[in-house]
Amino acid sequence: MIRTDKTGLGHNFPPRHPKQPGTNLTVSEIPAARIYREPKSVMQGGSRKRPWVLEFPASRPLSADPLTGWTRNDDPFRHVRLNFPNRESAVAFAERQDWDYQVR
Repeated sequence: MIRTDKTGLGHNFPPRHPKQPGTNLTVSEIPAARIYREPKSVMQGGSRKRPWVLEFPASRPLSADPLTGWTRNDDPFRHVRLNFPNRESAVAFAERQDWDYQVR
């Protein structure tokens, strides 16, 4: 597709990288997600199924808010934690979102 600028002359603009919904980050700036199964607690017994978890590692450090002194975080993926019943569904979700991932 050829877009025209203000002068009316045609110009081929370079392709834009898609932005991640809800953020100002491009897809290449998203950290690789971790997919793992939660370990069984020492206090747990029986054969309860443990879910598979998809989460992102912290990519930015926590900082103190200068006004209130409270700890703040501007990392949009730090709080993302999704549970899945099996490994295949977690991997399929990450692939549908075009996220890089590591299975542990």
